Amino acid sequence: MLASAVAISLVHIKRAYIPLKCKNIPLLYTLFATMLIWYIGDIWVYQPTVVAQASRSACIFTMSWMRMSFGIYSVLSCHIFRVYQYYCIFEWRVKVEKRLLWIPIILWACFPLVYGILASALSVNKGISYITDPPMCYSAKLLYFIAVGILVLLLICWIIAIFMISHIHGSFNEFYELLAVIICTVVIVVLQVVLRWIPRIGDSGFGYNTMVSMTDVMIGQLSLFILISRPLYHSIKDPFAYQKYFLHKLKRENHQSEYEIANGTQLGRISTSVQDNQDVGLVLNIESPTEWTQSVSNELLKPQYLANSNSPLQRYPTEADGRILV
Repeated sequence: MLASAVAISLVHIKRAYIPLKCKNIPLLYTLFATMLIWYIGDIWVYQPTVVAQASRSACIFTMSWMRMSFGIYSVLSCHIFRVYQYYCIFEWRVKVEKRLLWIPIILWACFPLVYGILASALSVNKGISYITDPPMCYSAKLLYFIAVGILVLLLICWIIAIFMISHIHGSFNEFYELLAVIICTVVIVVLQVVLRWIPRIGDSGFGYNTMVSMTDVMIGQLSLFILISRPLYHSIKDPFAYQKYFLHKLKRENHQSEYEIANGTQLGRISTSVQDNQDVGLVLNIESPTEWTQSVSNELLKPQYLANSNSPLQRYPTEADGRILV
């Protein structure tokens, strides 16, 4: 979780960087918050030294609400919402706001709320209890199967949503990022469920609990880094060169309008002029520019960047090189 905390802190610092803004930074914040709640719930539920002084009410709060409702269910809902946003932008060409924003949030909130209320209402024999040997929170089979059922339902919704956007391809492999996230998540969840019912593994106490905690954290970590690693890396290493490449590729592939919706900033027209197959001039016409975008446009238009073939801007191919951007 420390690595994720550092990464999300860097995202916040670089939040005005256009390639990062296209990743829906508020949704990244929400994803990290749900991951953190899930992780805290995991520690409380599965580590005996932590829950030694726990009670049934504490187990209901940590196991049902933190680990499941505001944890794994909310993490999956964040990913489903990202697919939904992707569909709205590329298929409907609309920004997710007002009714398009709040109706899905209310619908997806039903899953964690129903489970949390149900877990709180069930008796000890059918719901959650606190056992002392080993000291840990325990879920009865009825509630366990209900939890797995809701989890499977969310995964099915997620898979269907992925198939719905399989024909849509953005400029920077967004579909394949989402596909990689769901594959990693499904594999890990299936592994957890299968191992739960294998003798000497599911009943191994500390060993199985540690494995579940580690794989839970892995789901969140992998999904976050798959989504942000590329733009975050370039925002630190070569922000001006990568942003030039980013904007140029949007123009070449005619995806400016979609990424303007995702970005929340009017990128405007990008015009390029080619001189001697080396000198590339880039003009950004940005309406209501942020401090970052204004500084980028000023920096890119400096003579040393426009005329110097050894400039970092030449690190990314352009049409002037006679090569294809990828």
